[in-house]
Amino acid sequence: MATQDTIYYNARIWTGMDDPRFVSSFRVRDGRIAELDCPVEMNGSHLVDLGGSFISPGFVDAHLHLLSGGECLMYLDLSSAGSREEFMDLLAEADRQMEPGRWLIASGWSENRWDPPHLPDKSWLACCGDRPVVCWRMDLHAAVVNDAVLEHLNLPDDERLEAEGGRVLRDEVGQLTGILQEAAAWNHLIPAIPPLPEGERVQALDAAHRHCLKLGITSVRSMEYEVDVRALHMPAGIAGRLRVSIVLLDRTLPLSLSWLQEARHDDWFRITGCKSFLDGTLGSRTARLQEPYADDSGNMGVVTEHLLDGTLEEWSRQVVAAGCTPVMHAIGDEAVLAGIKIVRQFDDQVRASIEHAEIVTPAVLEALKKVPGIRLSVQPLHRADDAMFIETALGSDRASHLLPLAELVDSGARLSFGTDWPVVSVDPIESMAAAITGSNVEGKPFYSEQKIEVEQALRSYSAEAAEVAHLDHVGTLSTGQAADFIAWDEDPFQLDWTRKRPRITATFLAGELVEGLSGAGEVTA
Repeated sequence: MATQDTIYYNARIWTGMDDPRFVSSFRVRDGRIAELDCPVEMNGSHLVDLGGSFISPGFVDAHLHLLSGGECLMYLDLSSAGSREEFMDLLAEADRQMEPGRWLIASGWSENRWDPPHLPDKSWLACCGDRPVVCWRMDLHAAVVNDAVLEHLNLPDDERLEAEGGRVLRDEVGQLTGILQEAAAWNHLIPAIPPLPEGERVQALDAAHRHCLKLGITSVRSMEYEVDVRALHMPAGIAGRLRVSIVLLDRTLPLSLSWLQEARHDDWFRITGCKSFLDGTLGSRTARLQEPYADDSGNMGVVTEHLLDGTLEEWSRQVVAAGCTPVMHAIGDEAVLAGIKIVRQFDDQVRASIEHAEIVTPAVLEALKKVPGIRLSVQPLHRADDAMFIETALGSDRASHLLPLAELVDSGARLSFGTDWPVVSVDPIESMAAAITGSNVEGKPFYSEQKIEVEQALRSYSAEAAEVAHLDHVGTLSTGQAADFIAWDEDPFQLDWTRKRPRITATFLAGELVEGLSGAGEVTA
């Protein structure tokens, strides 16, 4: 961290505040903003010419899975597979390169990328022989596994799985296809997968930090399990690493949170929330809807965990009593409405949030308007990706209900942006483009009247995301705030986002360059 003042100047600096919105210079002292529009005089200070760059607060990703993202950088990526043949070729090549006996873990597939859309089954994994293989769907709410994995699982009968909020798919003669959905994967598959060696997990977490910093992300709110928080996240050093707000994924009642009283809490790391899953996902047709799916008339999705067993209110009370924030995964409209009921029970200072909120019907909008400033942590890339199949899933009359960003802003909701990485790319520029253009992942308009302005997207990726993450010392470039900022190669306010994407050229933490080049020399008094 810098020990003397540094003055950054010659830039168009968006502060993230209403007044002043833009300045041309600022002074950094002890890692924080000390002065805006300061005189550019040496007087013992470092002077850094930013070369006319556009500067903004560092991105804050309000929802990702940092350790899983790092591990997925080490796993086989199936997102490029456009057919069964390509899927199997990728697996076969990975199998050839792995030592015998080790589980092959892959992720990133989506049946909606294949023509016609169709789910894989365990026969697609036959090229790996008797090696245990797990291939996670891109949303991590479903996986296809082979018989070598199924032999490790002690799956209960279908009725008990349904009671847990999970499903296993079967073929026409009742045999397991290898597809496990929701709680079937979480409660029975995940515990059976051998963890990576601890050294590799440390490397994965380090890789995740570096990957985010390169993309201009300086702070994150990450969904993690207690065991990983204690072993990996809390002991992590500070230099050159992200600021991290943790949301705990451990959710079995009664909650065991007394250890939080001695947990690390500083400007770089803190534990702020606990998460519950209320439903599944649209891609897996497990998001809970008020009306059936158009392509599956007997299916309204599933409710899961505390919402399923009637303990959601008790869970939320225990979370708040422990000094944490209730964070609720809710994608279908019925699940979102259930989440809104919980949020309404708490004071605004609790900062309870609904994650994803993808299906927003008129009934949901009316409920949102009754909770001014309700916090919705949403992912524009989920909208862009799910737009590819939403008319098939919901029908043309309901497709417009998919994450209508403009209507959500007009409703008074506070939108924070994130990615849910590794479900989709963690690159904030891709997410901003999806929100600003209102396009799907192929760049085609999708109810583009729901697009939002550049400044709203920037706020959702900085100040609003920092607020929902309880990181009140970041998110704006105002006096007293941490000097976490990024340089752009072009001014995002002046860019036609439908034709071009800007690029982040440098990332600064606490006033120090950690990634990229500043584009200017430093002059020392």
